[in-house]
Amino acid sequence: IQMPMLHERLKVLHEVGSKLVEKYNGSFVNCIYEADGSANKLLEIIMENFPAFRDVAEFKGKQVGIYKRAQILISDIWACCEGTGLGAFKDVDTITMFADYRIPQILVYFGALEYSDHLMDLLKKDTLFQSGDQLEVEIRGCSIWAVELIVREARELMAKDESLKDNSMNAIMVDHYLWDYRVAHAIETNHIPIHKIRCIYY
Repeated sequence: IQMPMLHERLKVLHEVGSKLVEKYNGSFVNCIYEADGSANKLLEIIMENFPAFRDVAEFKGKQVGIYKRAQILISDIWACCEGTGLGAFKDVDTITMFADYRIPQILVYFGALEYSDHLMDLLKKDTLFQSGDQLEVEIRGCSIWAVELIVREARELMAKDESLKDNSMNAIMVDHYLWDYRVAHAIETNHIPIHKIRCIYY
């Protein structure tokens, strides 16, 4: 199978590499140092310097930032470093889930999201959405909000359990759990269609 969007992928690699060489001595670690322990500051640095990560859409006249790839980059650093060293972000809980196509699928499976009949019909017909289409932005935005509500509910439940009240909970953890659940239960969740799109933001 030929790699899809090979030209776009190569362009992104060149763009990122050139900026890292030009401004950060060839290493993304220097972006992390510049962020000084702030996930939000690192997100700003990524948005300012690497255009391919500017996952922004216009929704009903407003600019909406979704930032899937930028936020998953930050979360991977946090998770791989176990919240220490380069991954010691003091505000990591401000990072949202990573709005792609698999998490909405599993949210629908669990009943945390519900698609309209019209949208479900489009998905079952394998409609190819364009980046920034209203329905695509709604799916991603509602997924972010659904996970936020899950985090809030989980924190309330944890606070009531003496053995869990000192543990942390955030959108990154919920996203990782949902992604892993979908992988482990692919067959039973495949009847929920995913939204299909070709773009550099997923």
